Amino acid sequence: MKFIHAADLHLDSPFLGLQHLPNVLLTQVRESTFRAATRVFDRALAEKVDFVLLTGDLFDRAEQSVAAQAYLFKQFERLNDAHIPIFISFGNHDYLADQHQTVSYPENVTVFGAQVSTHTLTLTTGETVAISGFSYPQRWVATDQTGDFPARAATDWHIGMLHGAVNSGGEAHYAPFTVNELLEKRYDYWALGHIHQHQCLNQQPPVIYAGNTQGRSVKEAGDRGAYLVTSDGQTLRPTFFSTAEILWETCQLTLSETDTLTALSQQLVAWLSDHAAQRLTLTTVVIRLAQQLSDEDTAQLASGDWLTLWQRTQQRVMRAANRYIVAVVLNDQPVKIEAPQLDEQYWDQGAASVFTPTNLQSLFGKLAQEPALADWFVQQQTSDELERAARQQLARLMGEEDDHVS
Repeated sequence: MKFIHAADLHLDSPFLGLQHLPNVLLTQVRESTFRAATRVFDRALAEKVDFVLLTGDLFDRAEQSVAAQAYLFKQFERLNDAHIPIFISFGNHDYLADQHQTVSYPENVTVFGAQVSTHTLTLTTGETVAISGFSYPQRWVATDQTGDFPARAATDWHIGMLHGAVNSGGEAHYAPFTVNELLEKRYDYWALGHIHQHQCLNQQPPVIYAGNTQGRSVKEAGDRGAYLVTSDGQTLRPTFFSTAEILWETCQLTLSETDTLTALSQQLVAWLSDHAAQRLTLTTVVIRLAQQLSDEDTAQLASGDWLTLWQRTQQRVMRAANRYIVAVVLNDQPVKIEAPQLDEQYWDQGAASVFTPTNLQSLFGKLAQEPALADWFVQQQTSDELERAARQQLARLMGEEDDHVS
C-alpha cells in the first residue's frame, strides 16, 4: 500500500507585508502555495499512490476565491483520471459552515462531515483500508474528539485523520488530544494537520504532523512538504518530501566595525555573496552591532525607508545569491526600564497586571475574528514580542522626558 499525507495547503494566503517586493517576485510568492500543492498532486500521480489524505486547511480563509476553488477542482480531476481517491477533513481555516461550493467535487473526492465517520477502501491488491475522520463545523472545536473515533476496524489497515493540537492543559480551540488517546485506538497511522512544522509524535504506529506545504512567513522557516507513506510488512513507513516553492530564513550577523548605514550596506552585499542559497529564500537578517548607529540612521532603519532603497539598488546582488532580504533587524540588548523615583519591582508588578491574556485580547478586539490573525495572536511569541516592543517604547518615552528636565 502507498498513500500521501498532506495538510495545511493554505491556498490564497495573502502574504501580508510583502507589497514592497518587485512585482515578479511578489507574483512568485503569492503563487507559491499553489505551486507547492501542485507538487503534492504531481507526486501522487508519479508514485501511483492508492489514495491521498488532506488533513485540513486546504484554504487559508473562509472566503475562498474562485481561483482557489477552480485550482483544487482541476487537481482533483487529474487524480480522478488516474483513479486515485482523495479524502478531505476540513480544519479551522476552511470549516464546513463557510463551504459554499456551487460545483461538486469529482467523484473520487470524499469530504468528512462534522461528525466522526469511517470510510472503507478496497485496493487493487485486495487490501482493505478504513479511514476515520471529521471536518470542523465552525472555526473552533474546543472539545476532545478522539472519543468519537471508533476502535480499530477489522480491516488490513486503519488510518485516522485529525486536524488538531496536543492538549496542553490550557484553553483549547483546536480539537485537543493526547498521543496516548490516539495510540489506544490501535490504528496503523494518524494523519495530523494544524501544526505547520512537520514532525513525528510517535514512531510506530506513526503519528505524524505533515506540516504545511509552503512556509508563509519567517516564523515558518525551513523546508516544508508532505509525506509519502508505504507499507512494509505489517507497518507503515512515512518519508518526508519537499514541496516548498520558496524558503524563509532568519540569519544572525555580527558586525564589529559598522556604525553607519553606508557601511551596513557594504557588509550586507559581501554577506550575500558568501551565502548564496540553493532555492529562492526570503531572508530576515538580525544584526548585532558593536557600535551604535546615529539617531538619524536608526530612524531610517526603523522606518523601513533605508531597506526599501537598499532593496531597489541591490536587486542584482540578491538575484545572484538567490536570496531576497525582506527585513533587517537590530538585535538590541534586552530593555530594562529604569525609573529613579520608583523601585524596579513596581514596574514589574505593573507589567504583570497589564500584559495579561484578557487585556491583550481586549486590545486585539474584532481582529481576532480573522482566522489568520487569530492563530498568530495566540502564539506565546506574539505576546512576548508585544511586551518587548511596549517596554522599548516606554523606555524611549522616559528618555525623552528626561531630556526636558531642567
